[in-house]
Amino acid sequence: MLHTIKYGDNGHIVHLYTEALGRRSYYVGGLRNGRLTVGRNKIALQPLTVVDIVGYPGQRSDLHRLREASTPYLLASLPFDVRKSAIALFMAETVYRIVREEGPNPLFFDFFEGAVKALDEATDGVANFHIYFLLEMTRFMGYYPSDNYSPGAFFDLSRGEFVVIKPHDPDVYMDRRESEILASFIGRSLGEVLCIAMGRAERVALLGGLIRFLSYHHDSAYKISSIKILGEIF
Repeated sequence: MLHTIKYGDNGHIVHLYTEALGRRSYYVGGLRNGRLTVGRNKIALQPLTVVDIVGYPGQRSDLHRLREASTPYLLASLPFDVRKSAIALFMAETVYRIVREEGPNPLFFDFFEGAVKALDEATDGVANFHIYFLLEMTRFMGYYPSDNYSPGAFFDLSRGEFVVIKPHDPDVYMDRRESEILASFIGRSLGEVLCIAMGRAERVALLGGLIRFLSYHHDSAYKISSIKILGEIF
C-alpha cells in the first residue's frame, strides 16, 4: 500500500503497487478506526502494508474497485518502530511520486517486497536503509550511477557518472563530499550499506542529491515531504 486519499463522503482511493499490473488505484467504500473494510477483512492503513487483492474494473478506466483483500503476513516490527515507520513512509511516498507507469514490472515488485521484509526484519542500525532503497530504485529505471569515482571527482546528475571537471550548471552535480559518500554506496550490499558511517547533515545532503538525480531523469521536481521526518530521526 502506497497512499490513500479520501473520496466522497464515505470512500477512499487506495494506491497500490501490484505484482501483476504494476501501479493501480482502487476505490474502497468504508473507513473506520484507521482501517479499510473490504468484504469481511479489515486492512490497516499502514504504509507498505502487504495485501493480497481481487479487484475488478470500475466505471473510470483509471479507477478500479476492490472485491477482496487480505494480509498474507503481518509485519512484526515495522509498524511499531518509529525509525522503521519513518523509512516505510519515505519508501511508500517515493514509489507513489516517482513510479507512475501501470504496466507490470515483476523485477521491481520483487525488489520492493523484499525491501519491505528486509526493513521489517532488520535488527541492527537502519539509518542508511532509505539511501540504499533510493539508490537501488535507479537500477530498475535504467540509470544506476557508474562506478567510476576518483578522488576529488563530482557526480554529474545528467550523465550518471563521476567527472573530474565541475559542470558549469550547479543544478546538475553533487559537490565533492556528497560525491565521495555516494561512491561509497555504489555496488554495495544492504549489509555493507548499513555499516557505512556518516553524520546527519551528510546523510540529509546525500538523500537530497539522490532526489535531485531522480528528478533530473524524470524531468520533474519531486518534493518528498517525508524527507523532513527522516532528517529529524537520523
